[in-house]
Amino acid sequence: MAVRRSKKGEGGAPRWMTTFADLMAVLVVFFVMLYAFSTIDAEKYEQMADSLREVLGSTEVQEEVPAIPEPTVIDLEGRSPEPRTVEEPEPEPEYREQDEITEALREALQDELEQGLIDMAEDDAGILLRFEEQAAFEIGEKDLNVDFVPVLERVAEVLAETPGQIVIAGHTDDLPIRSERFRSNWDLSTARAVSVVHVMEDTGVEPARMRATGHADTRPLRPNVDAESRARNRRVDVLLMDADDADPGGGSTDIIEGDRGTNGPVPLDEAVPEADGTPDG
Repeated sequence: MAVRRSKKGEGGAPRWMTTFADLMAVLVVFFVMLYAFSTIDAEKYEQMADSLREVLGSTEVQEEVPAIPEPTVIDLEGRSPEPRTVEEPEPEPEYREQDEITEALREALQDELEQGLIDMAEDDAGILLRFEEQAAFEIGEKDLNVDFVPVLERVAEVLAETPGQIVIAGHTDDLPIRSERFRSNWDLSTARAVSVVHVMEDTGVEPARMRATGHADTRPLRPNVDAESRARNRRVDVLLMDADDADPGGGSTDIIEGDRGTNGPVPLDEAVPEADGTPDG
């Protein structure tokens, strides 16, 4: 009678499966520990440390909870995160002292000062530039004359390199105006001041430093008794003053009248116009 022999190894798993299963178990435990450490809180960490102290005796355990780095944001659409930009410090103004500013304006406006197109005056309160209507505007218009824009740009280039507040104030005479564009002299005076602001902003003056105001005929330099006096009163004043001394009312209008034909600044206390109604000589 023949004896049936059983095949070797039949009825059980191969030996390598035991080793592989052990390895998988170790890996699972390893990744679970990694996850646990990544989400550990201070209270649970302290409890675990106390348990380790009891088991290990004198072995030191780290007391502080390790800092977990912030996750990196990844844009799934493929765009790289924008790098953080470091703010650069604002550049220091080139002209800080009033004497330096006055000299720079005098050099930039030498021809216009000599021709009397612009008046300039100064005192401790600041520096004032006055543009009369005949140089800067057409009668009844708010837009600057094309020939005057380069002059104003030279002024703005100097003022852009200075500290302090800049008040731009428009003025008219007492003759009423009413049109589709301007309801009154208030509208016209304010629109002219804003036109000056736009040119200065485009040339580089910081907008936060400027303030535009319109005074209509409320702050005349001369009594409005004749054509020459009224022409004097139609003007735009640009006043550079310290931030601490800036007048909330914008009041450069009752300060000065520059000495026409001179090449230097006129102190404000010497430049206040007389109110006797006599025209200038």
